Amino acid sequence: MSHELRATSPADNLRLERKTSTACKTKSHNTIILRVMPPNSPRLRVSAWFRSFLSSPQATFIREALQKVITLLTITEPLWTGTAVAFVFISYLLNIGPAYPWIGLGVVSLTFPLRLINRSASRLATPFDLPLALLMIAALLGLLTSPNRTISLGAFQCMLAMSLLYYSWVNYIKISTLMKCVLLLSPLAFLIVLLLALFNLPSPSTQPNFVFGGIGTHHGLALALVIVVAILTGMAIFGHHTATRLLAGIICLSFLVIVLIVTWESLKSLLTWESISGRLPIWGDTIDMIKDSPLSGLGLGCWALVYHGSATITSEITHAHNAYLELYSNTGILGAIALVFFLGVGLKIAFDIIKSPRNNPWYGFGVGIVLACVATLMVSIVESAPTGVPLVASDTYYYLISPIPWILAGLLVIARNLQST
Repeated sequence: MSHELRATSPADNLRLERKTSTACKTKSHNTIILRVMPPNSPRLRVSAWFRSFLSSPQATFIREALQKVITLLTITEPLWTGTAVAFVFISYLLNIGPAYPWIGLGVVSLTFPLRLINRSASRLATPFDLPLALLMIAALLGLLTSPNRTISLGAFQCMLAMSLLYYSWVNYIKISTLMKCVLLLSPLAFLIVLLLALFNLPSPSTQPNFVFGGIGTHHGLALALVIVVAILTGMAIFGHHTATRLLAGIICLSFLVIVLIVTWESLKSLLTWESISGRLPIWGDTIDMIKDSPLSGLGLGCWALVYHGSATITSEITHAHNAYLELYSNTGILGAIALVFFLGVGLKIAFDIIKSPRNNPWYGFGVGIVLACVATLMVSIVESAPTGVPLVASDTYYYLISPIPWILAGLLVIARNLQST
């Protein structure tokens, strides 16, 4: 049988002509390509050199060096991300320039490309993704509608830094080692807190913001101690080893004594209802101010400015004395919705922790985190410290965002992950 193309009808004739035309065009096209890309073209020479370089010993050395750097950054991630976040807060407090906090934020953001490169540590999704996204959008709206963009920008940068730190620590590949290091550093934290609690440290004259003797600062310090006491209580009761329970109990009692020293006067006024009666007018005024801006709030970190109608604060009233009202003032209705989602997700994780096996070595730690969250929610009724702490001097006002919500959210996720492994 012959393999030649033969036309037996007009239709076959037409198909034969089309095939012949296509073949001619293909040959012509190939000829044009050979003319445009000759074998000795610069592009082909560069491509050949690049392929040769990739297989060279120098390229292998560079790849190995980069891999070592990536491994080192991955292992030390909590250290350099925590340092970068501290730099953001300090840059804002020292007012050294609006560009410096962005440098710290850029460093913390390196965790995202680092995880894309190091695929073994690429997990990023967490249970608090939705409420965190809502909170940051609400904070951005609070910045855009703020009566003082400088204060609000600093507060927004601190919130963004804490959100990035949350993702960094929650997704750390050696989370068990990280938590052990944090717990082992508790004695050092105990000494620092003892120093701050028992002595009124003088503040530098050029930076009157660092006044540790103020009531608001002492309340923020006391809240941090309450959280530590709650965590240690869980470890002292449900610790896996006797030595762990004993050590946690001793440190817990020591911290509890400091809490009582720092907050004794406030506790007395709270128990006699004097403190509550003084807060009721402030809460009422805050609600009235929020009614004027129910959607956007009063501006991120600007409660005191709106309350006093001036950037110069001469009164001792510098915050709403209620973290929930303070949050609404800062972030508006979207921030309140974010809080509802936070509480729902946190409640689900708390139940998972409590229902987990008690023979797990991290069970006491998880219960302590749940107790810390409950204590913070209760303190939030009468104090604004869980949301933020205003730092006021004669001619200076800063609003320091509290890192506590991000820390507790991260610890909840970490505690559940540790118990599921």
